[in-house]
Amino acid sequence: MKMPETNIPKIIFKEFCSLYKKRDLNGLLAIFTENCNLWGTAIDEYRVGLNQIEAQLKRDWSQSEKGELEIVKFVTTPREASWAAAVCNAKLMIDGREHFFEHLRATISIEKEQGIWKIAHMHASFPDFRNAPNHSFPVS
Repeated sequence: MKMPETNIPKIIFKEFCSLYKKRDLNGLLAIFTENCNLWGTAIDEYRVGLNQIEAQLKRDWSQSEKGELEIVKFVTTPREASWAAAVCNAKLMIDGREHFFEHLRATISIEKEQGIWKIAHMHASFPDFRNAPNHSFPVS
């Protein structure tokens, strides 16, 4: 996918969200570099390379009937930055029930592969809700 030379990470981030909602496996894999890595929201979700990311996407989709990542707001970055970060909401249909998860924090880092900008690293996480208000760590 060729992109204009401004705000490329935000464009790719939005494309990821669109393709994820469509469950377009080939489209998603095409926007990642071959040596990419992904850190997901579950404790075991550290994936390296396209084969592992493919397995992760298939796992996500096997555990839900529908999924959508809604960008609430992007973190401000310089136009020429090679990364983008956003706060998102996740909307999922699991076992016939709708679920809504707020405060998903997601970041991508991009690099050129064969002249095309692609995702080299993606990280998604939720805050640790065990933390008491105004505390940085989940201990009492």
